[in-house]
Amino acid sequence: MASHVSAYYDSTNDWLYLDWHGELDLDALRKNCLQLVLCLVTKRYKRILNDNTNLTKATTDVVPWLATEILPYMKLVGIEYMAWILSPNLDVQNEAKEAIEELTKPVVVLFDDMASAYEWLSSVDFKSPAMLAPASSIEQIMSVLKNRVSYLGGKMW
Repeated sequence: MASHVSAYYDSTNDWLYLDWHGELDLDALRKNCLQLVLCLVTKRYKRILNDNTNLTKATTDVVPWLATEILPYMKLVGIEYMAWILSPNLDVQNEAKEAIEELTKPVVVLFDDMASAYEWLSSVDFKSPAMLAPASSIEQIMSVLKNRVSYLGGKMW
């Protein structure tokens, strides 16, 4: 599988940095997102810096899947805040805006540049570890992942 995302843990800020790149279709998005969610289940990040600066294209079927299958479940793995840096591609920007249109949790804010996203994500107040999703939420997200494991060729990893 060709990865369209590089993930880095920023220990200084205690958040996950995601760098999306290239041309993204639904199949690639599914595979990459499900791998990321599996990672998020094991390490309890509260904040994500989601960088689409290097994303050049996304097919139109990406938005509905993001909006219904991944973003709403981010809160279940402990994600509270996401700073989303938009792609320079106007079509991809519009799709990102559509994907978060009705999302209430986690809090996702769109930015045109890294500096603004970084500043905002650094300043948000997040809940203490005691406020993380209960074990039942983790069981729920794992159930969702198991039902979608076919996207990963039948393997969890």
